[in-house]
Amino acid sequence: MTTTSPDRLDRIESLLSTLGEDMQTVKADISTVKEDISELKEQTTKTNEKVETYQKASQQVVNLAFGLIVTAALAIILPVVTNH
Repeated sequence: MTTTSPDRLDRIESLLSTLGEDMQTVKADISTVKEDISELKEQTTKTNEKVETYQKASQQVVNLAFGLIVTAALAIILPVVTNH
């Protein structure tokens, strides 16, 4: 078995201490990222709901426009066909 000098043990202890501090920093960063992802998921859900609402409203506007076009066409065609 070999003996190690106290300096070498001190350096190893220092490195392990630094590594432990770095691990705590990484854990904190991961926690922050998790929170950010949760916020983004909530925002995405809200945005999807808004888009869905806009799509439904847009479809209703298109239906209304077609209905008005058909009504106008009938208002022009029916008097011509019935000779009034």
